[in-house]
Amino acid sequence: MVEGEMLGLVLSLAFLAVVIALGFLAKKSGMFSNEAVRKIIHIGVSNWILISARYLSTFWVTLIGPALFTILNTMFVYSGAAKLLGMGDRKRDNGLIYFPISIIVLYILQHNGVIGVEDVVLGTLVMGYGDGLAALCGMKFGRHKFSIGKAHKSFEGCLVMFIVTCALTLTVKDLEVSRTLIIASIATMLEAFTPLGFDNITVPIITGLLGGLL
Repeated sequence: MVEGEMLGLVLSLAFLAVVIALGFLAKKSGMFSNEAVRKIIHIGVSNWILISARYLSTFWVTLIGPALFTILNTMFVYSGAAKLLGMGDRKRDNGLIYFPISIIVLYILQHNGVIGVEDVVLGTLVMGYGDGLAALCGMKFGRHKFSIGKAHKSFEGCLVMFIVTCALTLTVKDLEVSRTLIIASIATMLEAFTPLGFDNITVPIITGLLGGLL
């Protein structure tokens, strides 16, 4: 473990505790719907990747955070504790488990030289902010709805996903516009068409891969 990584691990644990606490406060306040609370936590947790990118560099150390998130989220979903935050749809709640697993896959890809650390950051933040803000904006402003199986989406939410992905790609990767638009288009389609929380796997992994390939 290199110098500074212990600080990164401590910050990771503290950060996770803060995000969960904010989720409980949001739920208790009664100001947010159950789905909004879910997405607030979703967006919040994704910011952990910035701590990881800044402080964690040793391969096995980078896996500690998402591995811990996977274990805790699995316990959270299958113990019934998720109901404390208004969650109860286990098929959708499994997305909480899939997300950190996808980060593990991204770090494995980075370790094997397939992508860079900035691609890990990009895939994680696109899933966190893109999917999260798309859902929140879709719930608030979505007027043009469409259904995919049992999932209900809005064109407004898809537009937010596209815009957020473009902004993150330009910020994290500084790619040319044409390549940015390709990544944003594919990420938006994956978020819209992947069912049952599996977008927590498809969006970050494929977005990260595209960031590396393009």
